Amino acid sequence: MARIVPPVAELMDRLARAYPDAKCALDHRNPFELVVATILSAQCTDARVNLTTPALFARFPDPASLAAADPADVEALVKSTGFFRNKAKSIQGLAQRLTAEFNGILPSDPELLASLPGVGQKTANVVLANAFDVPALAVDTHIFRVARRLGLSKATTPEKVEADLCRTFPRASWIPLHHQLIFHGRRICDARQPDCEACPLLDLCPTGLGKIKDPHSGKRLFVDPGPRLRGPGETGDRRLEEPRPFLQPPVSSLQAPPRIVSLVPSVTELLAQWGLATRIVGRSRYCIAPKWIRATVPAVGGTKDPDLEAIRGLAPDLVILETDENPKAVADQLTALGIPWLALEVRTVTDCAKAWLQLGRVVGREAEAKARAVALKALLKARPRKAGPRALTLIWRDPWMAAGPDTYVADVARQAGFQPIGPDRYPALTDAELDALAPEVILLPTEPYRFNARHAAELRKRFPEAEVHLVDGQAMTWYLSRTEEGVERLRALAAEPHP
Repeated sequence: MARIVPPVAELMDRLARAYPDAKCALDHRNPFELVVATILSAQCTDARVNLTTPALFARFPDPASLAAADPADVEALVKSTGFFRNKAKSIQGLAQRLTAEFNGILPSDPELLASLPGVGQKTANVVLANAFDVPALAVDTHIFRVARRLGLSKATTPEKVEADLCRTFPRASWIPLHHQLIFHGRRICDARQPDCEACPLLDLCPTGLGKIKDPHSGKRLFVDPGPRLRGPGETGDRRLEEPRPFLQPPVSSLQAPPRIVSLVPSVTELLAQWGLATRIVGRSRYCIAPKWIRATVPAVGGTKDPDLEAIRGLAPDLVILETDENPKAVADQLTALGIPWLALEVRTVTDCAKAWLQLGRVVGREAEAKARAVALKALLKARPRKAGPRALTLIWRDPWMAAGPDTYVADVARQAGFQPIGPDRYPALTDAELDALAPEVILLPTEPYRFNARHAAELRKRFPEAEVHLVDGQAMTWYLSRTEEGVERLRALAAEPHP
């Protein structure tokens, strides 16, 4: 059976529009630092490498110093990247060869580059493209998966996938395409849980459309376009033969449910904005907006540990959850009690449009949802195209915790023109890891942690070259009800003149 190849020009255009910020994720200042970082990235996340290399390069800033280093010292500095003995041996062998044969300068010739210790074809391609601007298309695990799902290759090895891609796409597109496909694999086309409904390439993707089985999992994906409520005793997920945690439950005939419990603070506020306050019969104790709701609607515990008996006593027709706010166990317990629920998923600003439409259809506010989705699309079109400063968003103190680049909070910053940095999700950071990130901008939302002027002053002293800003926590973190406000506030901040 011939492979189903999407239209190349359309695919390139959509990737470029979806990921204008796509670039090399490994921090580096010169070709030597890039080749070392790329070697360390094998079987390790780029975020972890970026936490490791500042100390390594501070100690050994050039090939000569690394070549003469005590191997034990090098191993200790790269230990956190895994396989540290082999990696230390490779980067030291590289440095020794560069010092002895190339006067400490990394060669740009593909054959010479690929002959160096630790530098295979993939590493050579990464360095050629990002350090020397030589068109190359290295295929990593993300590109391998995405290319096969898109029908761009049926090959079973990275080398053959690379050959197919190079034959399919014009040479001038290889460098940006490499980064765009990686971003797509990280943000949308996940190995275990591809977010097909949010995919900008869905109608071009034979896997997402169910025309072919997923080459990665061997299963057939199915995207159900409508909102779905889980009814009592119903399990499973129509999107994959093996279910995602608890997304997109099966259909219920219930329409415009009259009794709603919301366990998501921003959704509670959104329902009130849509004129549905009288339908809210229960809320989590963190649902504090609008202000009057605390005096009129009973609380049923927290977002992670709600009082299930209290919820059952309210006889709701629908309980609204969100996959980051509420654990899967809560959904399972509601199912066991025979209580219908709907789980939204918001990881990016653009996810809000999908969530509005999904929720609007269920609660009878389709017109309001559509109007807001259209307005958000227009707002995001005005996103700054020039890459902005590297920004770290902290969400907790003792220990330091950050909102990683793959979170909604970081995407609000991204849509405002900042470049989010740090490990993905919500990592705890040691002092050394925080220092190694070397942010140019630090954003301190006033919730969930109550950052204040004292914390800002502490961080300005610690990072004298960085700008530190206190920002409205609800505007930045309350998706759906305050999404537009968050983007507009941060854009205004980014546009301010800075010293």
